[in-house]
Amino acid sequence: MQVRQARKRIDRAGLYSSKAQQVGQPGPAIVRAGNGLAVICLSFGAAFAAFASGSLEQRIGNLFFLGFIPAVAVYAGGHILGQLLVVSSKLCDVIIAGSFRYATLLLKALLSWVSTHVSSWLASLSAVRQKVCYSAHRYYGHVSHVGFDFSCLLIRSVARFAIRIEAFPHRQLATYRRCRALRQ
Repeated sequence: MQVRQARKRIDRAGLYSSKAQQVGQPGPAIVRAGNGLAVICLSFGAAFAAFASGSLEQRIGNLFFLGFIPAVAVYAGGHILGQLLVVSSKLCDVIIAGSFRYATLLLKALLSWVSTHVSSWLASLSAVRQKVCYSAHRYYGHVSHVGFDFSCLLIRSVARFAIRIEAFPHRQLATYRRCRALRQ
């Protein structure tokens, strides 16, 4: 039912023939350009026939082949291309509306799938929390002993590293002075 209503809205929107709605469409502009080029072709053919030397039959032939036939071809081509652009514009509107409808349906399905999986995950999370708390209480004594040993080792290693870094520039300066003395 929603699909029918959306199609009716799109179809009704394309049936209005006001100039305000046709301003943004390329179809009427192509038709006007075709009409203008047809007038130019007809004018060129008439000018060529009037100013070219030759018999009356040759002038009529020039008018027909250089003015009338190209003018009809450009005029018809402009109208066909203009109508083709209007139809393709309406077709694109229908395709875009369908794509958005499909995208919203897909998004709804994705959100419902995610919500069911997240809710089941949250339900299982309380069981995991209970197991972690039980294990932490069970191994707390061992964990605290290992944590204390690790912190002592870390402090000792950082202190050694700081002492080495502090002595490093003095060693480097002494080496530099020795090398300089040897050069002189």
